[in-house]
Amino acid sequence: MYIFKKVITLLLITTPCIFASVPRANAQTIAANKYKVQGTVINSATGKAIRGIRLTYKEFAAAISDSTGHFAINLPVKNALLLLEGDGYQSKEVSVTNEGPLKIVMHEDGFVSATDEVYLPQAKTTRTVAPFAVSGVQVSDGWNRYSETPDAYLQGKVAGLNVIRRSGTQNVGAALFLRGINSLYATNQPLIIVDGVIFNNTNVGGSIISNNYSNPLSSIDVRDIDNITILKDASSLYGTKGGNGAIIVTTIRAKELGTKIDFAAYGGYNAVPQNLPVMNTANYRTYLSEILKTKGMSDVDIQNQPYMKDDPATNPLYYAYHNQTNWQDLVRNKKTYSKNVYLKVTGGDNIAKYAIALGFLNNDGLTKNTDVSKYNMRFNGDLNLSRRMTATTNLSFTFSEQNLRDQGNASKTNPLFLALVKAPFLRTNDVSSGGIESPILADRDTLNISNPLAITDLALGLNKAYRFFGSIGFNYDITRQVRFSTTIGIVYNKTRENFFIPRKGVVPDTLAGGVAFSRLGTQVASLFSLYNDSRLTYAAVFNKRHSFAARAGVRYLKDKTEQDYGLGYNSAIDELVSVGNGVNALRKIGGEIGESKWFSTYANVDYTYSDKYFLSASVTADASSRFGKKTVDGITVGDASAAVLPSVAAAWLISGEKFMEGSKIDLFKLRASYGLSGNDDIGNYTAQQTYVSQNLLGMQGLVRAGLANNQLQWEAVKKINVGLDLAVLNERLQISLDVYRNKTDKLITYEPTPTASGFDYVVTNSGGLKTNGYDLSVNARIIDAKHFNWDAGFNLGKYKTSVTQLPTNRILTSFGGATYITQVGSGPNEFYGHQANGVYVSDAVAAAEGLSIRKADGTLLAFKGGDIRFSDLNGDKVIDDNDRKILGNPNPDLYGSFYNKFSYKRFSLNTFFTFSSGNEIYNYTRAQLEGMSNAYNQTDAVLNRWRTNGQVTAVPKATWGDPMGNSRFSSRWIEDGSYLRLRAVTFSYDIPLKSNFFKYATAYATGNNLVTLTKYKGYDPEFSATESIFGQGVDNTLEPQVRSVQVGFRFGL
Repeated sequence: MYIFKKVITLLLITTPCIFASVPRANAQTIAANKYKVQGTVINSATGKAIRGIRLTYKEFAAAISDSTGHFAINLPVKNALLLLEGDGYQSKEVSVTNEGPLKIVMHEDGFVSATDEVYLPQAKTTRTVAPFAVSGVQVSDGWNRYSETPDAYLQGKVAGLNVIRRSGTQNVGAALFLRGINSLYATNQPLIIVDGVIFNNTNVGGSIISNNYSNPLSSIDVRDIDNITILKDASSLYGTKGGNGAIIVTTIRAKELGTKIDFAAYGGYNAVPQNLPVMNTANYRTYLSEILKTKGMSDVDIQNQPYMKDDPATNPLYYAYHNQTNWQDLVRNKKTYSKNVYLKVTGGDNIAKYAIALGFLNNDGLTKNTDVSKYNMRFNGDLNLSRRMTATTNLSFTFSEQNLRDQGNASKTNPLFLALVKAPFLRTNDVSSGGIESPILADRDTLNISNPLAITDLALGLNKAYRFFGSIGFNYDITRQVRFSTTIGIVYNKTRENFFIPRKGVVPDTLAGGVAFSRLGTQVASLFSLYNDSRLTYAAVFNKRHSFAARAGVRYLKDKTEQDYGLGYNSAIDELVSVGNGVNALRKIGGEIGESKWFSTYANVDYTYSDKYFLSASVTADASSRFGKKTVDGITVGDASAAVLPSVAAAWLISGEKFMEGSKIDLFKLRASYGLSGNDDIGNYTAQQTYVSQNLLGMQGLVRAGLANNQLQWEAVKKINVGLDLAVLNERLQISLDVYRNKTDKLITYEPTPTASGFDYVVTNSGGLKTNGYDLSVNARIIDAKHFNWDAGFNLGKYKTSVTQLPTNRILTSFGGATYITQVGSGPNEFYGHQANGVYVSDAVAAAEGLSIRKADGTLLAFKGGDIRFSDLNGDKVIDDNDRKILGNPNPDLYGSFYNKFSYKRFSLNTFFTFSSGNEIYNYTRAQLEGMSNAYNQTDAVLNRWRTNGQVTAVPKATWGDPMGNSRFSSRWIEDGSYLRLRAVTFSYDIPLKSNFFKYATAYATGNNLVTLTKYKGYDPEFSATESIFGQGVDNTLEPQVRSVQVGFRFGL
């Protein structure tokens, strides 16, 4: 900390001095450029000269290549970094180390370059000069990606960014984990910045439709994005909001004065995923008779059940119970389609430029009667108000309407789950004793399982989302070196949800005041966000070699959220679907209002010497309404606490040194950074003493909601990063490698409290985490010929997170039937349960081992033949919670992507693969389908269940109620979640045009998720049921991703 205190002091002292010295800097004269550099610019594929390439060196020199590709430029210094730009070609930076002739090779526009532009919080720059761990994504293939949201689009694009798609449901996007896990209970999602404004990506209010996620990022059309920059280390300059890194999204702007029109449209077909192999009617009937016998029913009683009597003459319900129904096929759309149109217009003049975009999509969902429609519009403008003053505007509005159904652990109303467990001998509709089917759907069955079609056909689930984003920015040049900038942003999101669950065909719920036969609900959730970023920037070059930039500014963010909901029950008939139709006695209303304020002051200094040595130092001081007033760390300003978070980064461009002259190395840079950032996601009012309304014996009053903690503060994340960037052979091989360590102190935890407090816990900063890992990105131009190119590359990420401090020995957390353990020295969210070691082949073998369970009354019950053989870890001969162990980790050992891109004349073929390796999954769905403890239909695996002494099998016996806990959370349900997926393959053709009206035209066909290689037995190995780390890796029957094929075209005018 001593060094950082010195950095802070230096920044505070020098910043005003810098601005005070502006007149002196302006008075300096610029010596004539005296170093003449000549050379040629050639095309990488053809070797021919390129005309019209612009070469610039800061504001000191400029030149343009002639028809022979030759250029001559006079530079003020021997060592310089030239910027090359040209229509149809990449932007490139080249180090000049002498006055000898240069031969510069340029690739086509869209080539992945080691010198690509990136957008930092301070300014736009290039990766060549950035000393930070930063990655840039040029969004060039968004035109042909299937209904992507920006978060899902990033999957596989950036080394170190683990993107996990939440499910196959449209619009829900993905969970983002940048370089592992930094928190237990606060968010682990990176900060999102859109056009300079903090973008709140929180699903405000949750959802009243089970496992639905209303994704704010879905409001941004990927085709509206020009660049996405990912900041991985501590240099994001966003203080207590940048602990998980930052993702900076820059949307489209007009780059040319002439009017340009781009139009795109596609239509697609979505294939239904393969069914899970559940039992047919004959096998299920045999299973059902066996398990009912273990319930205590006699053979006679079982045979007298209507689903067992096979004679239609004596069984009036014969046709209702003697069928072969494939419920999975019935609840899913057999054929689904997607359509999408998009229009973009850009243009302007020397005074004003504009970019306008309009989009529409409609996609059918996998589950029957689900779909999404979305309308989006955007207007971005740039205005020159005067010689000194410019303005920028960014306005967008999105409206989406989505029909949904319950997913996840909603066992009574999740149609996908019900389709798996529903008896196959049942009919979908009522049927007469003579076999004539009624148009009326059948009610819930005698086995107390809902009719899946009652959910898909009669239930309702509607989400409407209105999202507005607007910002305006002004830049005023006070002098040539000093600029004042300010940006004001407003975000307003509103979602309205309605659901209805009918009484017909659905198992009722038991409430505190009665039984809920039909269920009705409505919710309105809103977010209003106001943001401002104002700063002064001083930038100058001294003696042609010293580039210096200093910034000082303030940021302010105010978020206000509101959620209101109403629940009703038991409408008179199923045609009455609004909350007001429920009975008064069971009606429930509720909601909450939240507000937070964040104020940050920041300073940053960037220094470059001879375009080879780069140094950046930053510091932020953040105050927040969320912090307690007596925090241990930080500083006190009045009655408020503020976090002081410094960082420093440095880089050495070795390829710019004279001793690198004549080498095949285009770029060789070493980087290092170290700094502090934070996480303020500790709850709006957690540090304060709050009260809630409560009714007791008809009297309404206030009671404490929890225990206050006026020392509660931000989580502090220390980050150290060392990296290198390398490009050789005219950038045909590019490598970027980063090794990092993140250490979180003051981790938010729930600390147990004395019983006398009246509460179980108080929220404190009593934990710690550390994460070690590396990122590796490799891109290569394998073949570079006149008519044929082959590009290939891959991104890898690997990390390991361990717990360093907790207020207790361990923390156990449950989600979806799984138990996670968090303990010092291990990972933060590892699966914790019993080890299953096969099945006892006989009663004698089980008796010889002598293991038992302890019943509720304290007596022991011995394991027998057909039971699971669990490990007795403590050797007491009793299988209980003391015999649990770590079973696996839902976090991957390795994740990433690789791609190949082939182009031949006007044809191109792109393939893009993503993968995850080493992560475990708790297959909750399979635990229900192979648990054999109730009347649920089971998978074909249970055909090998244990039935007699001496039988060798891996599947235990069927027993009603599972008294021995054979289906408990254990290694039996933990599976390898590794997968390799062909995420996208695209074949396109650039249509030759002889018209001056059309600028280009492209036709393409894209296949998504066509092949997935995995050992996982569920629908899909990729899902994220919750944003929390305690819930990752739990498959609770979400919609899987679908295979799709789309055909589209794009043209420009």
